[in-house]
Amino acid sequence: MKIFGKELGKAIKFPPFLDNFVDKLLPHRKKDDEELVTIPSTNISDDNVAFELSVALPGLEKKDVHIEVVDNYLTISAQLEHKTEEEGRNWVRQEFVHNSFYRAFSLPNNVNPEQLEAKMKNGLLTLKIGKKKGRPTQRIIKVN
Repeated sequence: MKIFGKELGKAIKFPPFLDNFVDKLLPHRKKDDEELVTIPSTNISDDNVAFELSVALPGLEKKDVHIEVVDNYLTISAQLEHKTEEEGRNWVRQEFVHNSFYRAFSLPNNVNPEQLEAKMKNGLLTLKIGKKKGRPTQRIIKVN
């Protein structure tokens, strides 16, 4: 099973602002050979006709990002792999960069997933999700 794109049981390094907190909870965790887990920051606003999400994805391009709506859940994920190889070198150590994330949002009932627009510029993903027209349906149930 994976969490934040990483296999469970593998060492995870937390961002610096969480590190002190996690050290208090997990004082005996291994420090070497850890991987950094990142969760992109997201701002969500609501106006009369749409919800707008702004997701910070520095270093990513629109070709790296996958957006999907399934069963009233909006998922945003990305996977980026960067390799540098030089031929004719006898490598003692070579590091590859592999970053990925997965973020899911539960959508309210008044969202129309058919009205979803996505734009990406300078590492900022902006999503606009239209709302259904009319008032939300309401039903009063009489107890017998």
